[in-house]
Amino acid sequence: MKERLRLPAEWEPHAACWLAFPYLEEEWPGHLPEAQRSIAALSVAIADTGNEPVHLLVKSAQIEERARSLVGDSNNIAYVTADYGDCWIRDTAPLFGHTARGTLGALCFGFNGWGGKYEMAFDEGVSKWLTDRLQATRFECPVILEGGALETDGQGTFLTTVSCALNPNRNPGLTREAFELALGEAVSLGRLVWLERGLRHDHTDGHIDMLARFAAPNAVLCTKAAKGAPNAEVLDSIARDLRANGLNVLELPAPSAVTAPDGTPLPASYCNFYIANEAVIVPVYDIPEDRIALREIASAFPGREVIGLPARDLLRGGGAFHCVTQAQPTAP
Repeated sequence: MKERLRLPAEWEPHAACWLAFPYLEEEWPGHLPEAQRSIAALSVAIADTGNEPVHLLVKSAQIEERARSLVGDSNNIAYVTADYGDCWIRDTAPLFGHTARGTLGALCFGFNGWGGKYEMAFDEGVSKWLTDRLQATRFECPVILEGGALETDGQGTFLTTVSCALNPNRNPGLTREAFELALGEAVSLGRLVWLERGLRHDHTDGHIDMLARFAAPNAVLCTKAAKGAPNAEVLDSIARDLRANGLNVLELPAPSAVTAPDGTPLPASYCNFYIANEAVIVPVYDIPEDRIALREIASAFPGREVIGLPARDLLRGGGAFHCVTQAQPTAP
């Protein structure tokens, strides 16, 4: 019988969290220092408050020096020199899990720069480099996808979106049935819940980690549509579909309009949090809804400290805290 990987839920224990320090001026025109400060603050929160070792990728000795100057003193952060494109390691690295033998395994997809929209040198090599470094068994899934497009409760239930997984810019002609078959050949898959589409202005074509996240088996956090919100129709359909699939829906407030300095709308979401060993790091936007979101997330994760960190600067690049982190689970 073919071995399949078990992907754990994010609240299960982590041996480490991997991040990558941004360095490409062209990816952050006029705002690279702000993006770097965001990654530094997130690294410290995970390492120190979250009690989780952080491995921070740096492109060169010069970039490491810059990262160290922002991070400051932390004995729980290690700097690792590597080739990579930018900071979106949720999507360029594999998703780690447990093999049947209790060793580290990795779910590996094909990668084409988010449907060919954001191709960066070295991104395609991150997955193999990291699995080789960790001596993780690779479980190849023959579809084009990014890690932020898949969410699991650790017990075989997965969430994804049609707009991303079946997008012609990634997998032309692929059906739901074919996608499920390919995924089920690589991982222990009980069922896959499909949502139709993501937020407006989301560069990823609808990554699930901006829309709905498991807080416990059978319990999903998603956003309650605010009256007149630009994504109200999408958010209503997401909650409706989750409930129709027998999942308990826990609602977070919809952020009021969040824009870049030039007025461009940004796909703000409170769902893009990272669950560290002893903390949940939540993106906040300096708006009234922040307080409510932090309270609701704290209720969903008792026993973990909930930390709100400013996320507008990272969001300019298309994502927030879950998008720039990749958990390495401890052995089962």
